[in-house]
Amino acid sequence: MFDILEADIVIMQECKIQRKDLTDEMVLVPGWDVFFSLPKHKKGYSGVAIYTRNATCAPIRAEEGILGVLTPPGSSIPWRDLPPDQHIGGYPRAGQLSSEVDAATLDSEGRCVVLEFPAFVLIGTYSPATRDSSRDDFRLGYLNALDVRVRNLVAQGKEVILTGDLNVILEELDTCNLREMLRKEGMTVEDWKGMPSRRIFNQLVVGGNVTGARDEG
Repeated sequence: MFDILEADIVIMQECKIQRKDLTDEMVLVPGWDVFFSLPKHKKGYSGVAIYTRNATCAPIRAEEGILGVLTPPGSSIPWRDLPPDQHIGGYPRAGQLSSEVDAATLDSEGRCVVLEFPAFVLIGTYSPATRDSSRDDFRLGYLNALDVRVRNLVAQGKEVILTGDLNVILEELDTCNLREMLRKEGMTVEDWKGMPSRRIFNQLVVGGNVTGARDEG
């Protein structure tokens, strides 16, 4: 498959596999390195993988999660607490986050791989989807943390490439029957565009249609 794609980096989301079920064919791909983020507790759920062609674009650092609270393999020290020359940086600080979602829980669902290359930082993410209101706080907490991490990295002078599935509808043309759905919900298009998840997404996109003033940064 990688030969057909003719790519140097391949990013996958919703892998839905447990660590114990990884096979040699998935991990030991000739000429490629692979970096996984898999759920710590749930089975057959989420999962992100990034494959990099080691002859052309080997990363200099690799991390799992957004907040830096997980630990590297074989270490008991979280990424964010390692010396600056051993981590990627840009981790959200407590005062920057709008959610009280537990950091370890947020980073343990297998939703994000962060790789640093000499010229840029690559984020591969599989953001939580909207299923029902019971997960709204977690979903918004994740998107907020992702937005803050990107902004912090940019503030450090790093080029950031954000890839993956944000599970957010950006514009009306990206869905069907929006007007009918809004009519049933008693919402206007402006209300819909101003929803927190969509506002975060639009602020990350060049030319994004943000309701009201953009946040600083």
